[in-house]
Amino acid sequence: MFPLYSEYGFDLVLSGHAHGGQVRLPFAGGLIAPNQGFFPEYTSGEYKRGNCTMVVSRGLGNSIIPQRLFNHPEIVVLTLSKGK
Repeated sequence: MFPLYSEYGFDLVLSGHAHGGQVRLPFAGGLIAPNQGFFPEYTSGEYKRGNCTMVVSRGLGNSIIPQRLFNHPEIVVLTLSKGK
């Protein structure tokens, strides 16, 4: 949905966790993520599209696969400030 959100002019999108690609490959990123399949596009971190920024957390738990591989859980802390 990120492309759609950026088209609507949202400045910031805070996304629920995507398990960071439940299994990650070093230097390659997420291998598989629940509901996204193989090589998911948005697994963790900050993504920009035009004036829109999306932040995706890796989350804390597990999903279908009961373990994480090369994928540490995280809690994202953001500081919002008024723009100029």
